[in-house]
Amino acid sequence: MPKRSSRLDAAVRKDAILKAATPVFARLGREGATTKDLAKAAGVSEALLYKHFSGKEELYAALESHCIEANAIGVRHLHTMAPSTEALVKGVAILMQAVFPGIGEPQAHEDTKRLITASLLSDGRFAKAFLDCHVGPWINSFELSLKAAIASGDIEEDIGVGRAELWFVHHLANTLHLIALPEVEVVDYAMPRDALIESAVRFVLRGLGLSSAAIRKYYDPGDFTNSIFNHREETA
Repeated sequence: MPKRSSRLDAAVRKDAILKAATPVFARLGREGATTKDLAKAAGVSEALLYKHFSGKEELYAALESHCIEANAIGVRHLHTMAPSTEALVKGVAILMQAVFPGIGEPQAHEDTKRLITASLLSDGRFAKAFLDCHVGPWINSFELSLKAAIASGDIEEDIGVGRAELWFVHHLANTLHLIALPEVEVVDYAMPRDALIESAVRFVLRGLGLSSAAIRKYYDPGDFTNSIFNHREETA
């Protein structure tokens, strides 16, 4: 029994080190961060850090496959909704909310975005691994739902949309989040945050070719916000 408890304690400690390392790498970058910085952020000695990881390279590599706060709302959507126009509209709204302004603990969300940005300015390994794991499944789902929407006549004629345009959903949301990271207001959008999110969702849906009738039928920002709030209440 004591041995099992020891193993659990080690797993908890390793997970805590991984979470503490995220903002350090985000702030200092892969090259700039030192094991001393990482150990201090995790509240452990360098010797204890080396007990779990051989060094910062192994720790950074572990972050690439470490799931940073899975989005239960998104997972439920992906696994329960059959491909359809409704699934596409709700999926776009959920992904927009998840990336900008975020669903979950705000600081962890911001640290993750900073880490992805630092990765893009470096070798891109972390960014690729994160997007493959957390965004790739959304794009695959969007592709199937887009085909269903076309078959249902919910896409305007002569609209050519492919995988690149589906990735634009994430890219717009990610850019909006990055613009909002500094304490100073970088861009004045002349509208409150909730209105900006709604405007971005409608902009993307129109860009994907959805008809105005389909958008009116399936996108209700109030119902969407309530569904997120209710889900949080259920899982609290």
